[in-house]
Amino acid sequence: MDLIDPELTLSQFEALPPEIVAPLCDATAADLRDWGTRLLDAVAADDTDALRRARHSLKGLCGNFGAGAIMLRAEGDLRSADARAGFRDCIEATIAAVLAIAAPLIP
Repeated sequence: MDLIDPELTLSQFEALPPEIVAPLCDATAADLRDWGTRLLDAVAADDTDALRRARHSLKGLCGNFGAGAIMLRAEGDLRSADARAGFRDCIEATIAAVLAIAAPLIP
């Protein structure tokens, strides 16, 4: 599965004024990291309500970029250290992929 849908991601950024692209990239990265951490915290605490909220928020964020790989991992079993590390790595790789597409549009 691709990290993101490049065409969808590009279309999202191209629809914006150029001066908005960099702040949106920063906010997207912060939100993905934040909700990823919240999801992992919910798994560690065995908090099903917090887990549901974190998955829902991640799904909304990921939908903007077709970031299915994060959701695939988020819906899986994240109790092992390897699974948690893979999830974190997937978030960082997704952020890098989004930034690579957005970078040429940043003035």
